[in-house]
Amino acid sequence: MPSKNFVEYAILLLFKDRNDHLFSFLIFSFIVFILSSVLFISDSLQYDLTQSIKAQPSIVVENTSAGRAYPMHEGHVYDVSKITGVSSVEGVVDGYHYFAQKRLWFHVIGDASLAKGEMVIGQGVQKAMAELYYKDVFHFLNEERMIAVKIDKIAPKGTNIISNDAIYLNPNTARAVLGMEMDEYSKLYVTVPNPNEVSEIALKIVELYPSVKATSQADAIGAVRHLYYYKGGIFMILYVIALVSFFILLKNQISLVYGEKKKEIAILRSLGFCIKDIIALKFIQNTVVSMSAYLLGVALAYVYVFVFNAPYLRNIFLGSELENSISLTPVVDINLLFLIFLFGVIPFLAFVILPAWKIAIGDMSEAVKS
Repeated sequence: MPSKNFVEYAILLLFKDRNDHLFSFLIFSFIVFILSSVLFISDSLQYDLTQSIKAQPSIVVENTSAGRAYPMHEGHVYDVSKITGVSSVEGVVDGYHYFAQKRLWFHVIGDASLAKGEMVIGQGVQKAMAELYYKDVFHFLNEERMIAVKIDKIAPKGTNIISNDAIYLNPNTARAVLGMEMDEYSKLYVTVPNPNEVSEIALKIVELYPSVKATSQADAIGAVRHLYYYKGGIFMILYVIALVSFFILLKNQISLVYGEKKKEIAILRSLGFCIKDIIALKFIQNTVVSMSAYLLGVALAYVYVFVFNAPYLRNIFLGSELENSISLTPVVDINLLFLIFLFGVIPFLAFVILPAWKIAIGDMSEAVKS
């Protein structure tokens, strides 16, 4: 194990040559910052969406045909409620209203706790409406008439992952806005007390009505994870950028070893440093550089994502036409951070130690002359 004096000498030598290591430090910090930011945003959004799905009933049933959604009625509710293992079935009104003046789609959700003439809107909806001076009352336009509804309140900012583009209305008002009949539903919420029976009951619902889609909580959570792991290929693009930057960084590190440092290693060998000492010296120096850059990159990413809410970068994942002022929930996946460390810091050290070892075992007289 290197002595205290040896470590101090390695650190002093590092600070002496700090300009040579500055480029590597900055590039590596940037790589870790980008990758950590993407992972933090992805994990945070996955966590919030997963929690919202877990708050829903066991199975969500939707009627589809040729890829389009069709209403459901009381007959569907009755038939599904008779399946063994189902404790309750709730019909839900849910759909989208086109706001032509802004060319936006609002998510309309039925909420029985609201009166017929009032509604609750999300933060993004509120901003879009305010731009056209809809502050107290909003007018829904459909093929038959204009429906005026009072804006009762704004949904809390903490619920923006779900409510940003949402309008909550009394179910009957929501039906009128969406052009549905009074006995129709957009989907069914099916509650199954026994988690082990959920998959079987979902299959029974599909057998009963082959045109419906029965999505369990597990399926919905799996879809969310898949979406945010591979969102539009953006993560892969960022990964390629980071990989190219990383190889530029490694090239810089190797050129440092084969440049002026080659003569430095030869002088140290002539002063009595053995090969093991040379490797230990380079290992200490580059461990300090890589670990400092890694910790700085992770810390900056944490502040950028969870303090400043990841401006610009979060829009890649949210993908909404409405401005979203979502507050990202702090979620840190230690396993993924360890993978960044494993595939970042370890190669960084290896690409420096191996050239240093190769020079150290070579002809020192030639290295000094060069």
